[in-house]
Amino acid sequence: MHARQGRDVTGKRRITRSAAVRRGALPGELRRPRNSAEATEQILLDAARRVFADKGYIRATVQDIIELTGLSRGTFYLYFRSTDDIFVRTVTKVVDDIVASSRVRSGNTLRQRVYENNLRYFEIFGANRGLLRAFFEASYVDPEIGRKRAEMRSAYIIRVRDHLERQRQLCRCLPIDPDAAALSLAMMAEGTAQSFAILKMEPFERPLELKRLCTEVTEIWCRAVYTDPDRLLTLEAAKLPAVATGSKRKGWRHDG
Repeated sequence: MHARQGRDVTGKRRITRSAAVRRGALPGELRRPRNSAEATEQILLDAARRVFADKGYIRATVQDIIELTGLSRGTFYLYFRSTDDIFVRTVTKVVDDIVASSRVRSGNTLRQRVYENNLRYFEIFGANRGLLRAFFEASYVDPEIGRKRAEMRSAYIIRVRDHLERQRQLCRCLPIDPDAAALSLAMMAEGTAQSFAILKMEPFERPLELKRLCTEVTEIWCRAVYTDPDRLLTLEAAKLPAVATGSKRKGWRHDG
């Protein structure tokens, strides 16, 4: 912790905390064990998340981050090389959550499962609005972050493509090109999430509600690719055990 040691009038050693600590910056985090390197790193990550969400990628500085923590600049550089370094670490968890949202398997029909996937996807965007705004901003000016955004997008598209390919093999899809369909559907979901949750683009008389929006996106998705999105998957799987369990392929197992 950023603290200075001195002595009081009795000669006893005392600890003088930095001004940021006295102001109460991140009090819950600063009460973590002082000898824990992992806790100190998390304090910096939590502060960075707040700074990037509030100020964006370009205007955020190391000074902004350490002022929230009470830690010294030297302590910051023990854990991170730069604002770029801590930014990548900060957004990695959110990016992983976005990709993982395509693995949701609740629901007994394709429509239910697509809806739950889309809802989770939109909710992640909404819960991380400021940080994702900074992430998209950074992707246009920083090559490393641009690559990370491209990797996130590619991973999501591939999971959708693998899902569509599996449904096509099970005769659950209309005649589609899985690659082209996956790109179209994934970009529809990403564009909708970004416009609604981050840009707050609602040029309508009646405000859009998240679940209503998710229902419409799911309807477009289902009509575009599935023969019968409301067919019970559990009953169909019972009739086709060899097909349902025969694939060793890794990827998005939407139907179990």
